[in-house]
Amino acid sequence: MSKAGIVFITIVWAIAGIVAAYLLVQFFSLRIEPTFSNLLGAANLPKSSIDAYQAEGASNVVVASELKIDDARPYIVDNFLRKHNSPMYGSGKDFVFTADKYGIDWKLLPAIAFQESNLGKKIPQGSYNAFGWAVYTGKNSGVGFESWSHAIEIVAKGIKEKYISHGLTTPEAIMTRYTPNSNGSWAFAVRFAMAEMVQ
Repeated sequence: MSKAGIVFITIVWAIAGIVAAYLLVQFFSLRIEPTFSNLLGAANLPKSSIDAYQAEGASNVVVASELKIDDARPYIVDNFLRKHNSPMYGSGKDFVFTADKYGIDWKLLPAIAFQESNLGKKIPQGSYNAFGWAVYTGKNSGVGFESWSHAIEIVAKGIKEKYISHGLTTPEAIMTRYTPNSNGSWAFAVRFAMAEMVQ
């Protein structure tokens, strides 16, 4: 390659680097109010999902207002749910808000839903019970909930009170009470799902 060609390529790369640095500075200097609309826009959700969020009413606005705009966790959960074609898609903010409320790992409940119901795809019709919650030996179904957010709230509270508060803080320890007949595969699947969310 000629000297002129090398100089040209060097100049192009230098300009590209300056432009990239400028864009990064602009991106990180943005100050966006943590409104419900901004959270939806930042998640790059399709219009149908945004309409569905807004149609659910004011309760979502309260949840969204508690989350910081730079908190990526709700989007990570929603990406996980979307990747697996989950009917729970759109519940990322509920998972994270509720996990923070009860002081549990934000990845735990989505991971349990992954193991128990393929993220809500294999549940008793209309039950919203993606967690296998209160399914006892010999029974085919457990508790029925009003919505995904209702299920997330009740199960998170139950995990905190019946497991975490009693020292059962890892998937392996939770498994001993949640599904005592498991040969270890339950905890393995939960850990696998938790790891997938942060890869």
